[in-house]
Amino acid sequence: MSMTTYPEVALGTFLRQEADTVAVDPDATYTTVGIYSYGRGLFKRPPITGSETNYPKYNRIRKGQFIYSKLFGWEGALATVPEEFHGLYVSHEFPTFHIDDTLADPGYVVHLATWPGLHGKLRDQGTGMGSRRQRVNVDRLISVTVPLPDLDEQRRIATRLDVATAKLSRVEQLQEQRSKLQAAFKESLIADSRANHPDEWAVGEVIRLTRRQVDVVESETYREIGIRSFGRGVFHKEPVTGAELGGKRVFAIEPGDLLFSSVFAWEGAVALAGDAERGYIGSHRFMTYLVDTERADASYLRHYFTSSAGLEVIRRSSPGSAGRNKTLGIKNFEAQRILLPSLSEQQRIGRHLDALAIGLGMSKSPEFVKALRPSLLNAAFSGRL
Repeated sequence: MSMTTYPEVALGTFLRQEADTVAVDPDATYTTVGIYSYGRGLFKRPPITGSETNYPKYNRIRKGQFIYSKLFGWEGALATVPEEFHGLYVSHEFPTFHIDDTLADPGYVVHLATWPGLHGKLRDQGTGMGSRRQRVNVDRLISVTVPLPDLDEQRRIATRLDVATAKLSRVEQLQEQRSKLQAAFKESLIADSRANHPDEWAVGEVIRLTRRQVDVVESETYREIGIRSFGRGVFHKEPVTGAELGGKRVFAIEPGDLLFSSVFAWEGAVALAGDAERGYIGSHRFMTYLVDTERADASYLRHYFTSSAGLEVIRRSSPGSAGRNKTLGIKNFEAQRILLPSLSEQQRIGRHLDALAIGLGMSKSPEFVKALRPSLLNAAFSGRL
């Protein structure tokens, strides 16, 4: 049941299907358009000639129209057409609609198309077998109801959402820039350290695989870790009972363990266990290494193996074409030769990079900022903005 305080009307109340149909000329060039799922807007496809498509006709779209994908409307592939897409083309799989601006403010509809609440209604009523095979036909789309207050209130909501989403976009842009700067700083420090009279070691000479198998008791509760890719560290899973683990082999994690996901180390699923991981367990797919502290610094190695140089070492040891086929070969990995600066230099760099990561971690995460968008939209369309 909707929690909105606004009256609900069918989309067909203010959307009228229209199409500017053109016959495809085999000798002409066409730039066609697709729609991202989850309300993320339109994108341009590479230009093609008419002879390269099987469609006999295209629909020429224009600024301000409402458009959606029959195939992925259930997944939020809805949008309004911005000016830069005016005059481009879509197939009949992308119906277009005129927005009656005497009933619905176009700016309000822009945000409505991004609202997960609308996507959910389309998902619940799609036709077809399986999530990726649902289709949303035009009759279904225009019968779905949405909140529609009076025009003044619509304009107020649209203005507030314009301001809020612009600020969120700026925050996301700054976060991306910050992440790039952090990565560049790490790459610079690691590269400089390896150029300053380094020692050469086999990986197996500075870290040692250490497995502490846990005898699982069905009635006991266990806490598992996971490792995020791209150097984003450890996360904690929900507690499970021994009975739920079944015959799964698990191993104890201790602070100071250098952790590698055997299936995703090649994309940076490498982490250093801290005090927060004391008492946790990991599956057999997480390799736990002890660092020889007379030769190497654990923090430095964690950053090194998520840098381009370290990832190249891991990838050389991870045969396969993609995903779970790229399993880390332990013997091959431990035989790889790496260059390490002096221990004191490793410790200095490790401290710098750890401090930077901690400082950045105190700001709002990209996941938190991303979650604000649907929260804002839910508030807006329920009369709470």
